[in-house]
Amino acid sequence: MADNNNKITLTRLSHVIYQHPDIEKYKSFAKDFGLEVADTQPDKNLVFFRGYGLDQYVYIATQAPAGEGKKFIGAGFTARSREDFDRATRLPGAEVIDISAWPGAGSLVKIRDPNGYEVRILHGQEEQALPKKGISVVDGGRPTLNGAIDKHRKGEFTRMVQSPAAIHKLGHFGYETDNYEGTHAWYTSNFNLEPTDVLHTPGNESLDVATFFHLDLGDEYVDHHCFLLARREKPGTSVHHSSFEVEDMDTQMIGHQWLRDRGYDNVWGIGRHVHGSQLFGYWYDPERFIVEHYADGDVVNGKHEIYRAAAGNMAVWGPPVPAIWGGKQQVSA
Repeated sequence: MADNNNKITLTRLSHVIYQHPDIEKYKSFAKDFGLEVADTQPDKNLVFFRGYGLDQYVYIATQAPAGEGKKFIGAGFTARSREDFDRATRLPGAEVIDISAWPGAGSLVKIRDPNGYEVRILHGQEEQALPKKGISVVDGGRPTLNGAIDKHRKGEFTRMVQSPAAIHKLGHFGYETDNYEGTHAWYTSNFNLEPTDVLHTPGNESLDVATFFHLDLGDEYVDHHCFLLARREKPGTSVHHSSFEVEDMDTQMIGHQWLRDRGYDNVWGIGRHVHGSQLFGYWYDPERFIVEHYADGDVVNGKHEIYRAAAGNMAVWGPPVPAIWGGKQQVSA
């Protein structure tokens, strides 16, 4: 566990913000992806999408001004306390935003990271009530699984419903950047983000090329990563993908088929990741941003020791890695 006395403690990743030239087109995709509209504020060109987790919204779509195109704007986190929130308001360039009319209200401050993307810190938002169990495509909820030898589901049947994969929460997002060291230093010096797994160049352990970060909350277990940072050679920084949790493998598989049957473009998956262990399925949205469904991810706490490995081993099983991420599989741009 790191010494976080001088850092702003965040408790979870909350939401991402994207700018779209055609919000109505995105709304159609979002419904098929498993997001639900939480609120629409046409006077502010905002649409809020929610899952069934604690957060009132996990995705904010904003209408692009005339003449502008798509854009990733940034991501929001929740602060542990009012003191942590107040400390965020004192960071250079911090701007407090009135969100009293947004779902769940609360307080919000936005700052910019070294690459110009917004980091939004929330506090005091009214949380959604959690369901008693996750929302699965298995009718009546997930029964016990039967193994080859041990048959625990006796006299019970697994019945599925065809539907989108209901989103629980935003799990993680990430950047590709030529400003790897500067971005790494800024996030870890200001917030309780700590490396979980670090990947280095094969054959050169001194050159790190990707870091998976979790939120250090001491003994409390949290997701294996909420933030991914990857090094790239070409100038600038861009969003890599945003990833949303679903309940289980069947929910992920049926959600995958739901999207495929409706003609959306699959980027990669379904497969099983190495770092984080998630079942994954990546998709292009209408603006060619990449979004992911995942299930069954690892969790860690402050006692976790950083795991280092050579980059390149991205999946235990699954389709070939797409060309856009260094593989030989061709994916349309």
